[in-house]
Amino acid sequence: MAEEKKSKSRADRVILSAKDGSVVERDPEEKRPASQRKSNAGKKRLFAVILWVLAIVAEIVAIWTFNHFSVLWPSLAAIIADAALCIAAAQFWKQANRLDPPKGKFLKNQFGVIMTLIAFLPLGYFLLKSSKDMPPGAKKIIAVVAALAFVLTMGMSIEYNPVSQADLDQAELMAIEYGGAAYWGKYSKSYHFDPDCRTLQNSSQIYEGTIEEAFELGKTDPCDFCAGGGESKSIFENVLGDNAEDPDAQEE
Repeated sequence: MAEEKKSKSRADRVILSAKDGSVVERDPEEKRPASQRKSNAGKKRLFAVILWVLAIVAEIVAIWTFNHFSVLWPSLAAIIADAALCIAAAQFWKQANRLDPPKGKFLKNQFGVIMTLIAFLPLGYFLLKSSKDMPPGAKKIIAVVAALAFVLTMGMSIEYNPVSQADLDQAELMAIEYGGAAYWGKYSKSYHFDPDCRTLQNSSQIYEGTIEEAFELGKTDPCDFCAGGGESKSIFENVLGDNAEDPDAQEE
């Protein structure tokens, strides 16, 4: 089969910087700054912990309103605040793990799930056991809202595609071979090394950044056409040897 021709560039294509959203003037000789991913990941983890602490405070407020019930809205507001803070914290934690993957497989990757349980299970206990003076109608409304908030928060806190250090090392290695820059669409799950890749042809606006920025935004899947896809595994193993961790171990 004849060798496939390189994808043609769209005439209306606009490439935006992932850092500030400005239009990128493409310069292949431009040197990109060294990654500060560990520092950035540490800041995101700290912010996540602060948000989880605030979520537990909201939980305590909600429990207090259960036991000192007068009107419905303070309990509902506290539950919603608890959920919103947990969801925001989990997103920061997942971004940090993509920048600086943890060594632990489950505990650190799914830490948002653990914190969601801490921030919600006591609500159910005190709502059932310690709210004897609460009107039955109000108690039912609070129970329904708390259950929905818990399910939503749990669903958004789960890391469905955890990233290993081998995944990030593999992507960085491939990025060096392809020139250093990564590209992605606003809603895509994959990263690309060719801005004119066939799978980006329908996107009039794409983003350019480092591979770390792509991972931070959840673009952790290599494009099969321009970023190696399944072939990147064998390239990675040939460079690092047999002791390299299997980068596909976390794929579904």
